[in-house]
Amino acid sequence: MNKCRERLRRFQSEIENRLTAGDLRAAKHKLRKMLSNRSVRLHSLIIANRKSPVDSRLDMARLIELIECVRPMSRVASPSGFALPKPEGGYRPVFEFGLEDRACAVLIREALKPFARAHPQLACHPAQVLLSGGLPVACEHLRQALDAAPSGAVFIQIDAKRFFPSIACEGLAGMTGLPPEVIHRHLSVEHMDVRGKRSLENALSMKGNDQGDETPAPSGVGREKGDAALGGIATGSAAASLVAEMVMGHILRDAGSLPSLIALIVYSDNIGAVVRTREEALALQEAVLGAFSRSRAGPLSASKVSIKDIATGFNFVGYRWQQQGESLTAEPSRRKHEFWQLTFSTDLLEAGLGINRADANHFRRRLTGYANSKQEWAGRDRFLAEWEGRIDAAFAHQNGA
Repeated sequence: MNKCRERLRRFQSEIENRLTAGDLRAAKHKLRKMLSNRSVRLHSLIIANRKSPVDSRLDMARLIELIECVRPMSRVASPSGFALPKPEGGYRPVFEFGLEDRACAVLIREALKPFARAHPQLACHPAQVLLSGGLPVACEHLRQALDAAPSGAVFIQIDAKRFFPSIACEGLAGMTGLPPEVIHRHLSVEHMDVRGKRSLENALSMKGNDQGDETPAPSGVGREKGDAALGGIATGSAAASLVAEMVMGHILRDAGSLPSLIALIVYSDNIGAVVRTREEALALQEAVLGAFSRSRAGPLSASKVSIKDIATGFNFVGYRWQQQGESLTAEPSRRKHEFWQLTFSTDLLEAGLGINRADANHFRRRLTGYANSKQEWAGRDRFLAEWEGRIDAAFAHQNGA
């Protein structure tokens, strides 16, 4: 394992050095060699195998036998597709990949990381946080910005409309450095061999693909074309998030420099900014929406644009933020929080009184996972204790307590 990891890091370092020197052609050549290297392919299988349930993970001997199946230049991914309900309403297509396809996606992701970090035209924008700490970093940057914001400052949020399903794969080779055949076989929903594709399309058509109660984008924005049920790049792929980050980086660079910003924070396809005035927010909106429409991976559009006074409060990255004088509060976004509680309480109710220890531990893990995602929330410990009490009560009934 250590030898495989070291070979991976060496490839990434070599690619990054070529990109730093401005030799994109040599970097792409090294990327192709990395995709076919046996040690790196085995490393990708090991990482992908960890995502399997514990009782179905393969041993090292079996993984070594599967190395030849991990060939992203020639293998066509064959995921299962299904419709997943969104907390805010509507449904999104999600794809589930088998071990060999997951390994190919891991390999593609690792090959892309140097491009996302080092290339001046392909790298992610400094405002993007998924590669630099994720949600905790987004929250910390926002806290600092709100602390520094003057009275009357506003927060603008722009959500991309169906970002992953709307990305046109034809433009991705020039935006990522990936070979077109890899993009088609492992990212493009249109070109992959999706199992259950017709059923998924029918499900999305029947269930709808709306945006719930989101504030719509300005009139005429994001309404140029209808919503195709399936398209773009496949959510659920280990490589898709990094590719989407690189697309968003291209959009942000194309939007141009906006020096009046107090802070720009981009979490996946959610763009948020703290600015001094509503006029500055409108200027940012115009710049970003223009970059959406011009993108080689689009045209893309916005599903939601909101401009809120920070004293009034606003939703961003799963929280309701509000700055009033010296006081800053962060509560879970109401709709998503209520959706989680409803789902969890329904599952607990269906399990019934008298759940066994394994069931109780399963519910505790779900509860702890959700609570750990709300580190900014002052009421998190009280919420955790309340629901742990409900789980304990159900388990105690089984044991006659």
